[in-house]
Amino acid sequence: MTPKNNDDNKEGVHDLLLFGSQKTEVVKKKEQVPPEKIDQDNQIKLVYELKPFGSHYRYSVLFSNQSAAPITELKIRIRYPSFLRLCRSNPPTISYDLANTGEKFVQVKIEFNRLEAKSQKQVNLFFSPEDLEEIGEIRTFVTFVNYEDFVRALNSDPVIIHFIPVTVEPKIVPSSEVSKILNQDGIKKAIKSIGIGSKKLFDEDTYFNQLIQITINQNFQLIAKDTAKKIGWYYGTDLVSGDDILVIGQIVKNKVEWISASKNPHLLVSVLTQLAKKYIQRLRVMGILEPEDSAFDLECKFCGNPLPYFPKRGKSIECGKCNLEQVVWSK
Repeated sequence: MTPKNNDDNKEGVHDLLLFGSQKTEVVKKKEQVPPEKIDQDNQIKLVYELKPFGSHYRYSVLFSNQSAAPITELKIRIRYPSFLRLCRSNPPTISYDLANTGEKFVQVKIEFNRLEAKSQKQVNLFFSPEDLEEIGEIRTFVTFVNYEDFVRALNSDPVIIHFIPVTVEPKIVPSSEVSKILNQDGIKKAIKSIGIGSKKLFDEDTYFNQLIQITINQNFQLIAKDTAKKIGWYYGTDLVSGDDILVIGQIVKNKVEWISASKNPHLLVSVLTQLAKKYIQRLRVMGILEPEDSAFDLECKFCGNPLPYFPKRGKSIECGKCNLEQVVWSK
């Protein structure tokens, strides 16, 4: 929209005659240059992306003001399917509200008062799948007020997210090849750590035996195990993609932990989610984990790094990467 022109933009008064004088004076008024038109409509950009990130999916939204004027009242709504669980956000200092929009969707609302000219805001949301047999979409809706005080809106296209449970075929490889597999070009790695919030004494042997059994039940081939150190190595091939998967399962510092490696990062999310889910179900069926007990993700709420150990109930723990303290479970 073109800014309104003031009356000052009209032609000035010329040759004003002063009576009672033999002289004629010319009074010239300086012409005001109208402000330059700022085309914000074509310089406000919304970029979004969904990709695997370790054992989760990261949905990134980049909102960019490339114009020469600021915008205000920036409101971002991100709607995602309810089979995804929001684990954390980055930057961790942003505040947001969660709202249920029905049985199938949850919505995140984020607000910024002002976005200066030639600047941008990026928000990353990290999701963990709760169900690997669902299909849904993630969408972003943005409104803001431009420099002319008009409300404008930008919406993303839907991003489809579809999980397919991994179907593994056992594959035998020599244990000496494990280090070579981990160091292959293009290999991706991910970690899933959980803490078992039970009142019962933590029995490493029991938890390790169940870890071995559930991993074998998912059709992975046991390559080697170290009972003393409570660690096992497993290998398999995904029948759909044909990609190989290495899984290392261990009990360490009161944690149940899986480390997975593959050239297909989507597989890592599905494999680790499936193993953790089946493991917790097995503990409940066997009565090792009571109905009132819970399993906790041992991932830093601020940076996502695996926490060094599973703390006691109500005790805080410091992340080994960002050095920020947090409480994994409350009293």
